[in-house]
Amino acid sequence: MAQPLPIDNIDVVSYTIKIDGSPIKSTYYVLSIDVRKEVNRVASAKVIFVLDRGQAANEAFEPSESDDFKPGKEIEIQLGYHSKDKTVFKGIIVNQSLKARPDRRVQLIVHCSDKAVKMTLGRRNKYFKDMTDSSVISGIIDNYGLEKAVESSAYQHKQLIQYHAVDWDFMVARAEANGMIAYTSDGKVYVKKPLASGAAQLKINYDRDVFEFDGEIETRFQIPSAVAHSWDMKKQAVTEGKSSPPSVPSQGNLTGTQLAATLNLDEFELHSTGPIEAAELKEWAKAALLKSTLARIRGRVSFFGNEMPAVNTLITLEGFGKRFNGDALISSVHHTVSEGSWITEVGFGLPPEWYAEERPITTPPAGGLLAGVHGLQNATVKKIDADPDGEFRVQVEVPMIAASGDGIWARLANFYATNKKGSFFIPEVNDEVVIGFLNNDPRYAVILGSLYSSKQAPPYTPDTENSIKAIVTKNDLKLEFNDKDKILTVQTPAGNKFILSDKDKSITVQDQNGNKMEMAAAGITIKSAKDITLQATGKIDIKANQNISAQASGGDVSLQGLNVNAKANIAFSAQGSASAELKAAGNTSIKGAMVMIN
Repeated sequence: MAQPLPIDNIDVVSYTIKIDGSPIKSTYYVLSIDVRKEVNRVASAKVIFVLDRGQAANEAFEPSESDDFKPGKEIEIQLGYHSKDKTVFKGIIVNQSLKARPDRRVQLIVHCSDKAVKMTLGRRNKYFKDMTDSSVISGIIDNYGLEKAVESSAYQHKQLIQYHAVDWDFMVARAEANGMIAYTSDGKVYVKKPLASGAAQLKINYDRDVFEFDGEIETRFQIPSAVAHSWDMKKQAVTEGKSSPPSVPSQGNLTGTQLAATLNLDEFELHSTGPIEAAELKEWAKAALLKSTLARIRGRVSFFGNEMPAVNTLITLEGFGKRFNGDALISSVHHTVSEGSWITEVGFGLPPEWYAEERPITTPPAGGLLAGVHGLQNATVKKIDADPDGEFRVQVEVPMIAASGDGIWARLANFYATNKKGSFFIPEVNDEVVIGFLNNDPRYAVILGSLYSSKQAPPYTPDTENSIKAIVTKNDLKLEFNDKDKILTVQTPAGNKFILSDKDKSITVQDQNGNKMEMAAAGITIKSAKDITLQATGKIDIKANQNISAQASGGDVSLQGLNVNAKANIAFSAQGSASAELKAAGNTSIKGAMVMIN
């Protein structure tokens, strides 16, 4: 059961500041102490010291010059009453600054951060294979030698990529996708589900304890349920994962479902065109509903300083009315010590926005080197040769950049490009093309494809069945695929053709002179408008299982060779309708079992 806020013996605030484990000098005058711990943020602290400007310079600035507050030193801050101090912050000094004021006092401001601040510096790229989010997060934390408490996640990614992202940002984004929060305390990184139940350690009563209170109940961000959609490339269909009711602290008497009903909100939809699997989609949808529900009641309450409140624990609010009473999730703790008083402020509830919506976790377009260009751009081809850099680029003019001028040289994307081989299709001058930009940098354009329009019409008009595919060059060289009739045609503008037809079960070769060869079910037919010549350096063999005929209806049939042999296995006949002649320059022999003449 939550204990009431102690209010006895709190008249004298005390503090202890240690550097590398040792208390600072008692001569250092502390003006204020500020400590912040918050969900999805690295814990921080600020201590302001007052230096006497009236002293000699070497004495006034001695604290700044000493090693005590040198950046990198470990610092511990303890707060309490009557010297019964307890630790509220451990970290390292990351910055010190001096400020002079007209009252001749100089302020030394010491900024401190949890050691996990190392995770917020520098962007990194990394591949993760066959790992859960919790194992990825644990590995990232381990790289910094920090203590950790990471709750397990179930879904195992086949691959997960960290692209040019700060480790802390990447970790928080993945934690949120699993319905978790990240926070630090005294050198330890926590990644856990928001605490939904259990015993609150502290109870705050409105009449007895409160300095300030701000609370709000929000309907606009409340959703009844959530569903996440993606594209299943295996099934070629949309797949989805649905949320389930979350477990949340029992603050107030209005549930997220009741608040969502006031605006008649439909099921909240999340979409990704990536092939996210159903199990991961479900976690995403659950996280969205949990975030919404924990944002239904938000606020802050301040009271006499106390070290007990901690992020991701519960605090009991009493005397605030039925709408706000109950156990609230602590999302932030802020300690302030100033002018002899110690105030603790606790934030409760979570913001409805995702971490990636609150802060720019991705790099700016073009890496911030110059103003980036968003989306695709239309361009017109100006020149396709003589790339000044010899990189086979195409010069294009982008009308939305400048209506005239030299344009830019763009690389050309191909469906197959390799050394000395590949596809070779270059757009024509004055063609309209669409271009994108590497890293959104307008200096590095890539032609992604060419565009048709009513002015630049395609060679075919699409039909309902999309039956024709083709390549037609500017001089009408044509490669046509007829999917409906299963016919492949290669054709020149003069009428030379090569046709493979499943419809006619044939292969046809035809030229512009009327010559034609056709291979079909009935056999092979060769036709010529003029002569047919067969010529071989070696032999020519003509064989058939049945008859072989040679006929010239308007001319002679001639056979000539060193030797001409004609042999019949059964009968041999030679006949002339008008005359017949058999002669030789040498001997002539006619032999048979019987020779009959006339």
